[in-house]
Amino acid sequence: MNRLARVLWALAALALVVGLGSWLYRNASLGAGPAVTLGRLYLQSALTPLLVGSAALALVFGLASGAVAALPRRRARSALKLPALPPLAAETPELAIAVRELLLVLGRQLRGMSVRAEPDIIAIMDLLMDGAIRVGASDVHIHPLEAGTRVAFRVHGVLEQVFIFPREHHSRLINRVKVLSRLPLYQLEKPQDGHFPLATQEGPADIRVSLLPTNHGEALALRIARTGVRLPQLTTLGFPEGLRERYQQLLGLPQGLILVAGATGSGKTTSLYASLGHIQQSRGELTRIATIEDPIEFDVPLFAQTQVNAEQGLTFAHGLRAVLRQDPNVIMVGEIRDSETARTAIQAGLSGHLLLSTIHANSASGVFNRLIEMGVEPFLLASATAATLSQRLARGLCPHCRTEMPLTPEEAVRLDSAGIARGTFYGPVGCERCEGSGYLGRVAFYEMLVVTPAIRDAVNAKVPSARIQEIAASEGMVPLLAAGVERARAGATTLREVFRVVGG
Repeated sequence: MNRLARVLWALAALALVVGLGSWLYRNASLGAGPAVTLGRLYLQSALTPLLVGSAALALVFGLASGAVAALPRRRARSALKLPALPPLAAETPELAIAVRELLLVLGRQLRGMSVRAEPDIIAIMDLLMDGAIRVGASDVHIHPLEAGTRVAFRVHGVLEQVFIFPREHHSRLINRVKVLSRLPLYQLEKPQDGHFPLATQEGPADIRVSLLPTNHGEALALRIARTGVRLPQLTTLGFPEGLRERYQQLLGLPQGLILVAGATGSGKTTSLYASLGHIQQSRGELTRIATIEDPIEFDVPLFAQTQVNAEQGLTFAHGLRAVLRQDPNVIMVGEIRDSETARTAIQAGLSGHLLLSTIHANSASGVFNRLIEMGVEPFLLASATAATLSQRLARGLCPHCRTEMPLTPEEAVRLDSAGIARGTFYGPVGCERCEGSGYLGRVAFYEMLVVTPAIRDAVNAKVPSARIQEIAASEGMVPLLAAGVERARAGATTLREVFRVVGG
């Protein structure tokens, strides 16, 4: 309790003592007989205002002392005075710089709060989550190490360390999250999952909790699901203009499958949400859009969203069958993982629904054989699929310090073997704005395979993915590697980053 709060408590106690004394004195016997009755009445009438005033002062000072005692926590919750950042804006260098500055301020404040002998864990957790919401973090990772607990945010797919929390207070921080999510405090040897709601200045959110025992204590991962946020726009995702226009035409189809392929963390879900947002804008709010997700990344009021719950028997396949009975116009399935979901999705695409989903495949052409391996009949797959999209995310070059760099022998060989022309490319240098790393934000690049009669015949014949890729390239598809090289040629990223994320 701070000094001002103690003074106010003392004043409240003094007022209470005065009031109690006046009440006792007022009601004490002053003697008997008519001679003292007039004096007693006069004394009682004089002490009445003192009694009432003392009680009122005691109440006011008591409430004020309680409010002052709570001020440190309130200041901690609102200590981050920087303006909120748009978490779904385009990943521009300017946004990346603002996020870094905000993370530095947040880290300094949290370190100052955590070095105290008895840190306020509630205030630290409140400020930590408020900062995560403001910078648009998708996850908060609290990982115990031998020397301390590392706290990091995943911002735009990249982990950014915020600060190191003292090791001796790690269990208190974990217990705070367990209390919020109503998980047992004594359970230390088994993984636990839960969630809790969070109200912030940026709006409400649902926090998914995952606890995992490690050799240094329980590791904590918090997934942030925002409520009522604005959907991402296709124009901010880095689609080349011609590709974006063609993709928007496909989103206007009344039925069929559009499948997005890519590795974990390549932005597939963001692309799906942006696609649903475009469909809603172009078709109107009366268009019925339903989703089956695990987890629900963004709570969108106009969508009918269903959370997968395998423990209760609600899988992607069961959820999709139930959604089909609701007869929506557009369906989004978070991921096609098994044969049952794949076959149900194909039937949905053939029966008058536009279905969007993600799938783990190396390329747009590799989606077909991946589904065939799951047991989908090739002729059904070829008939139901409208297009496949493959995407990658690479680190973006800092525009303030990037410089032209010559090709390395390995890069030259890679370009020549792919039949891509050489040219001028850029590399990282490092400056204050990028903290010496040479990189800021991320850039995306895409390849889109539209199912034409030639592609349909190839899928029916179960030809290898490489052959489907050749047919699509001959019909105008820009391969993923070539799309990435064009972004590197424009100075948005490096050739090394393109080769790293494309692989092969």
